[in-house]
Amino acid sequence: MSLYMILGMGLIFVGMVLVVNGIWLLGRGNHRDVAIFNIFVGALLFLMAIWWAFGELWAFGEYESGDAFVAAGTLLFSFTYLWIGANAIRDIGDQRSFGWYCILVTAVAIPTGYLVFLDGDLGLAGLWWIWAVLWATFWVLLGLQLDEYTVPIAWFTTLVGIVTGVAGYLMAAGFWPWAP
Repeated sequence: MSLYMILGMGLIFVGMVLVVNGIWLLGRGNHRDVAIFNIFVGALLFLMAIWWAFGELWAFGEYESGDAFVAAGTLLFSFTYLWIGANAIRDIGDQRSFGWYCILVTAVAIPTGYLVFLDGDLGLAGLWWIWAVLWATFWVLLGLQLDEYTVPIAWFTTLVGIVTGVAGYLMAAGFWPWAP
């Protein structure tokens, strides 16, 4: 199975959790329900990242090294959803720390998009830049505590979720146009 197919599987769930989180930001969702889905997606991405980071042990005993770059990018998402889930379970109101994490992720996502672009995947590079903007909006909402932007950020989160889910589906199904 190709890296793109596995990445696509993860991005389908990332898309779904972003849609759910966007709707939740609009006040239409239960904290505990949202927490369960975020923790599930965060755990799934964590397992994928570990697999990518340390490689696979094949049946014949040969070890293939992993891809730390792909794993690191995946962990950015994993920790995001695990943190959101933990905060939702605990009903944390002050999420400034998470907001500041989001701006640090933005700072990593922008050059990641550029590196992916240099590697020839214009679509995935575009996704990285869209996600960078999304994480920056979470910094505005949570880190800077500018609640007046909740509704547009919620709708943007939902839209990014749809785009991410569609991209993930195309990757998983083997139809991603920029796959090698």
